[in-house]
Amino acid sequence: MTGFAARLRKATMSEHRDAETRSFIARLMAGAVPLTGFTALTAQYLVIYRELEAAATAMADHPDAADFADPALSRVAALESDLAHLHGPDWESSVVPLDATRRYADRLREHCHTSSAHFVAHHYVRYLGDLSGGQLVGRKVAATYHLGDAGTAFYRFDQITDPKAYKTVYRARLDALDLPAADLDTLVEESQLAFTLNAAIFQELGTAYPEDLVPAA
Repeated sequence: MTGFAARLRKATMSEHRDAETRSFIARLMAGAVPLTGFTALTAQYLVIYRELEAAATAMADHPDAADFADPALSRVAALESDLAHLHGPDWESSVVPLDATRRYADRLREHCHTSSAHFVAHHYVRYLGDLSGGQLVGRKVAATYHLGDAGTAFYRFDQITDPKAYKTVYRARLDALDLPAADLDTLVEESQLAFTLNAAIFQELGTAYPEDLVPAA
């Protein structure tokens, strides 16, 4: 890759690696976390995506952000469906944000409804991650916890038939961004922060579900 998409990927490589190698996610994929831990992660994601998709609605007509605010990416309904399966009819009671999740959501609320650079940064980190490594996590968790399709709808993009092609188009949109250099710098810095905010959620979940906690059968 060349252009801004390549710059963005390179600039966030360290933060990306740090987030994806957090022990909570590794243990989750290995089945070493109780199913309640996966439910808790799903609830944290719902808090984040509700805020991010509210920002997508606010930015849908913005000339620099509209192409990114694609309804085919929306995850809120899938997350709500997953929680209904994982937690039961009173699933909304499980949506209690951790401190790290609250900080993440506050950042989205404060900056992504009005700034295209901030919005695209968080959009890139979340959705391109979901279409990449998130696919592996979804398949592994579904198999490990014997969930099948139920409980893991978040990881499936039914309206995107070819994720690889979609990501290619997405990166082309990044390369085509017509923003001042200072705004592009902000986008890079905010993307780095987004990975850090995400990693903090994993860290807090890892504390809540430590290694010596016996996983559910």
